[in-house]
Amino acid sequence: MTGIYLLTGSYSSSHEQGIKLWEFNPVEATCIEKTGIGGIERPSFIAAHPNGVNFVATSEVEDGELVSYRLDLENHLITEINRQSANGAHPSHVCIDVSGKWLLSTNYSGGNVNVYPIQEDGSIGERTDSIKHEGSGANVERQDAPHPHSVFQQPGSNDFFVSDLGADMISVYELDRETGKLKLKKSILTTPGSGPRHLAFHPEMTVVYSLEELSSTLSVYGIGGEDFLEFVQVVELIPKQFAGTNTSAEVVVSEDGQHLYASNRGHDSIAVFAIQEKGILKFEDYATTGGAGPRHFTLLPGKQWLAVANEKSDSINMLKIGASGIPKEFIEPIPTNKPVCVKVVS
Repeated sequence: MTGIYLLTGSYSSSHEQGIKLWEFNPVEATCIEKTGIGGIERPSFIAAHPNGVNFVATSEVEDGELVSYRLDLENHLITEINRQSANGAHPSHVCIDVSGKWLLSTNYSGGNVNVYPIQEDGSIGERTDSIKHEGSGANVERQDAPHPHSVFQQPGSNDFFVSDLGADMISVYELDRETGKLKLKKSILTTPGSGPRHLAFHPEMTVVYSLEELSSTLSVYGIGGEDFLEFVQVVELIPKQFAGTNTSAEVVVSEDGQHLYASNRGHDSIAVFAIQEKGILKFEDYATTGGAGPRHFTLLPGKQWLAVANEKSDSINMLKIGASGIPKEFIEPIPTNKPVCVKVVS
């Protein structure tokens, strides 16, 4: 069996190789670093292009940048193509439209959502749109202003969902693929103080799952109807008896639509849920992440392995998923500096 290639981003300095390419062998359960690239400060989040050749990383600093790269898997090379201003402070997330022609980004401190064209050579063009968010939330320390944390495309549509942690809001924008302009379709307020962070869509049902960082909860919404997002359910992501501090970070739905996984920083776990009729969640179990501070994770093709970026323990951890859908074991942690994003590339 051929290996699975992974890209990781980190909170490393520009003097280090903050972006790394890894090859994971699922049969031998080995993960080997193939190459890396520096020259970018805090390359926190990565979006892979549909062509499997290009990708974009955020430089999550005050004077934020978006940086495009070319990936040569055969020769294990990463080459920078160009950079553009992120148009705001601390770009936290990027998303490449399924057509491969548009890049959308969010600036956590800058409080805005931005659109850029992606050129034929993989370079990022001049910005075509920017929308400034407004609002605040109940958590005075974390929600003093709008903080758009992520942007995800709804499969099979031109709609992009933006989770605003600071304003307790999910906004849905329609992208005009001819002009690169965004049109607001709907904004809904979430539970006060919850802090929506990331989203995951069900592969078959018109259901979206919203992970809420500050309250360590996850809300289930049906997509459609008069209000566009219809609240269905909310579940806790940590045990009631847990006395420590926790912030939830990432949510992923399995490719077969049967399980949902969400990470907890503090409890340092992956919460596993079975997905039932109408997208309703049933709690199954907690799995250890094998490290501390699981800021991001991804499911590998085939639903047999889960890769976790454990920021606080400076490691990538590969969790083996059992027949029940619950990770039960993991291989020896793979050392790497402050990993905060892990993505599969083809």
